[in-house]
Amino acid sequence: MTDQVPALETPDVTALIEAGEIGTWDWDFATGRMWWSAQMFRNLRLDPHTRGDLYGLLIEIIDPAEREAAIAALQEARRRVGAMRIEVKLNRPNREPGWVVFLGRTFPGPDGTPAHMGGITIDSTRRRKAEEATAAALQESERRLREVNQKLQERAERGFRELGASRAQMQAIFDNSPDWLTLFHATKDGRFVYADLNRATEKAYGLSYDQIVGRTVEDILGVEQAQLPLRMMRACIATGENQRYTARRTLAAVTRSIDVMFVRVPEQRDGDYYIMSTARDTTERDAIEAKLHQAQKMEAVGQLTGGLAHDFNNLLTSVIGNLELLEPKVAGDAAASRYVAAAARSAQTGAKLTEQLLAFARRQHLEASATDLNRVIRGMGDLLARSIGPAIRIETVLGPQLAPVLVDPTQIEVAILNLALNARDAMPSGGRLTIETRNADRRHEILPPEIRGARCVRVTIRDSGTGMSDDVLQMAIEPFFTTKEPGRGSGLGLSQVYGMVQQSGGAMRIDTALGKGTAIHLFLPQTDAAVAAGAGEGPLAALERREPAAHILVVDDDESVRQVAEAMLLDIGYSVAVAGSGQAGLDAIASKGGFDLLMIDIVMPGLSGIDTVRHARELVPGLRVLYMSGYAEDGMRRHTGPDPVIAKPFRLPQLGAAVRAALGESD
Repeated sequence: MTDQVPALETPDVTALIEAGEIGTWDWDFATGRMWWSAQMFRNLRLDPHTRGDLYGLLIEIIDPAEREAAIAALQEARRRVGAMRIEVKLNRPNREPGWVVFLGRTFPGPDGTPAHMGGITIDSTRRRKAEEATAAALQESERRLREVNQKLQERAERGFRELGASRAQMQAIFDNSPDWLTLFHATKDGRFVYADLNRATEKAYGLSYDQIVGRTVEDILGVEQAQLPLRMMRACIATGENQRYTARRTLAAVTRSIDVMFVRVPEQRDGDYYIMSTARDTTERDAIEAKLHQAQKMEAVGQLTGGLAHDFNNLLTSVIGNLELLEPKVAGDAAASRYVAAAARSAQTGAKLTEQLLAFARRQHLEASATDLNRVIRGMGDLLARSIGPAIRIETVLGPQLAPVLVDPTQIEVAILNLALNARDAMPSGGRLTIETRNADRRHEILPPEIRGARCVRVTIRDSGTGMSDDVLQMAIEPFFTTKEPGRGSGLGLSQVYGMVQQSGGAMRIDTALGKGTAIHLFLPQTDAAVAAGAGEGPLAALERREPAAHILVVDDDESVRQVAEAMLLDIGYSVAVAGSGQAGLDAIASKGGFDLLMIDIVMPGLSGIDTVRHARELVPGLRVLYMSGYAEDGMRRHTGPDPVIAKPFRLPQLGAAVRAALGESD
């Protein structure tokens, strides 16, 4: 007979949705009655015990200014079968306003007509407030820009009322402005020639005044980049109305986001026009807005992902622990040993998948240490060669005297491998993959705004592949976004890299163009700490059995975790008692006592692990504690204070080492 591993139970979807702070609802059109989940009441800031006409209650708490439109949208959605999305503002007396998004679908009855509607709610208050703050800042920026433009236009109008207005009169305005100010002359043959510019424009172009004035827009910007401003200036002359555009421009080998406005200067004489241009570098502002937008989306994904990861880690703790306990018992049976080893590998793969989910949601705990990136990349040579294949030539350009960086070495290996695999897929006919490292030069290199001024090491993965369009680039780091065929990619690779870099205190930049390949730059923080010798861990030493020297109380609401933790501790040689809740653990401490260590899960229904420990130490001051966590996120660890935490799923040697450390025992 063959030993079989029991199938994993499917997690409770309702509990997972509640964990993600997602409310659910249903509306029966025949009766007019609505049903709301408890989280739905919380999202609407209402008492979950409220009863009565829920539809009427919903309409009542919608902001009066939006109430009529919301009613119309709901009625429109109930007249047709299909998807619906409505966002409403909530405004109740003596409460701060909030926003909620309703996502759902209208379902047909037996006769095919709409019968009921159901879906979810998500609290969008933080996103809306952030958007309003950003919009207010943009409006203020635009107001200041209009004032400057108005003053410039007024001065220009006064100056150009007389022929031959001198450059000296305009220079004072130009030199005092941080914006790029440029005066163009529209020639009779339809060209636009630089007539004047300020020092900020000279610096942006990387050219001197004499190298620019007298030349056409095509000469300075190039034919391709000149098309949009030329079209805007022609429209400005034809209509007399100001023209404005935003774009990405590469000037002096630097790519920037710019906000440009063109103003027609009053006609001088036979169709002689001038155009005044004001441009502002918005690169840093746009980067901050993009980072905020990405953070909001990742927060929403992370809420659901964190709950899933917690449940999966509990399951994997039981699976991995029981397999390790089974392994020595089947050591004499070669076939059984192979089955156990195969199951253990699959369980470890599941643990890695959970790490990936937490990585792109930026909720995994990184074990950061001083790392030599050159050593990491050299050690990946064989792995990269096997993964990339013979059609692609791999080159490494490793910077000398590279500073150590503070990262999780395992995660940086995964990141480099993910980027290399993406590069391989972008070169279906073969090509060149280059991996470069260097100490970032803060004096001569423009760094991403979020790490500007910091000491960083730059890792670049460059390919000679197909490159990305602007539309693809905008979506590149979105979770689950992929341009690959179905079944060829998950869309998590670049998201995982982005999440790891952000959690490590670094930044990522993508340089790409269609047909010209892609370069992805990772900027990682330097550290003054020394790099470990890197001798390799090797096989974990077997744990030495001992006579019961400590009495341990294990508290976890998951029965399978309690059972496997108890069995593992008994196998090591400790005396063990278990409890299924925080209150049960406190009862055991109060009635039995004599526990040397409390090993407890952080997140439990009812009394949490943190609260249980606080009450336990009121009963037994100085009680030693070892926390367990299936979330493994830094925010959890901040609440545990100096007490150690072991992340689920854990292996037998890891558990033994953590318990000995928590008890203060020497190895």
